[in-house]
Amino acid sequence: MSITASEARQNLFPLIEQVNEDHAPVHITSRKGNAVLMSEEDFTAWTETVHLLRSPRNARRLLDSIAEAESGDARRRELIDPDAERA
Repeated sequence: MSITASEARQNLFPLIEQVNEDHAPVHITSRKGNAVLMSEEDFTAWTETVHLLRSPRNARRLLDSIAEAESGDARRRELIDPDAERA
């Protein structure tokens, strides 16, 4: 969805509700530059993904892990309980 800054200003609160419900960003156009309105949840996920993929080595490890899981070659492991007392 793409709207003008004037339209965004007139409908800001409904737009905030919309991006939080449907998780689809809204492209806002203006003569002074364009912007994107997205939910905080989506923004957080996006920034975490960018951080994880920033390192080529880490990106390769993640892609290799995904390929391994998709091929059925992954092993299930028990997670460590961070609240468990350490011996």
